[in-house]
Amino acid sequence: MARPIDDARRRALADAMGRYADGDPRAFDHVYRELAPVVRACLRRWAGPSHVEDLCQKTFMKVHRARARYRPGAPVGPWVLTIARNLSIDELRKRGTRKESLSREGELPEIPVHPPEPESDAEVVAAVRDAIAQLPESQRRVVELHKLEGRPFAEVAAELGIREGAARVRAHRAYDKLRKLLGKP
Repeated sequence: MARPIDDARRRALADAMGRYADGDPRAFDHVYRELAPVVRACLRRWAGPSHVEDLCQKTFMKVHRARARYRPGAPVGPWVLTIARNLSIDELRKRGTRKESLSREGELPEIPVHPPEPESDAEVVAAVRDAIAQLPESQRRVVELHKLEGRPFAEVAAELGIREGAARVRAHRAYDKLRKLLGKP
């Protein structure tokens, strides 16, 4: 059973993740030891017991690949659990199962699920730029032209050589993805 993560353990976890993001592979052991039981408990509820180990392994592989994007000092638990939750949703989609159980209040054990308030406008701008950079090229271009340059969809479509409706669909998908990347509901 996962034990509650108090403030001291949260700080130690954030420190370990920061060291891991900076290239210390031994720091990952601490992150894994602290969060694997919590991740497994959530995955058991979200995707069922038969998929726990596979999804837990995939979760920490994604953490490994995304470690360079970790913001030092930011809470690690919510970030890792968001990855696990998204993998669970993907698994449920493959099986044709509904995801309502993943959105109920109180599903995450003893870890705050809301990211901290940004420390500055520069931090917000950096987070948004990082999120935009993660979009697929076709979606990123629509966001750049429409939101950043302020062009109407008709101009965006003409510039990209697509129909206006297609530009709107790409924008909608991009904004949904940005909300997820930025941790907004």
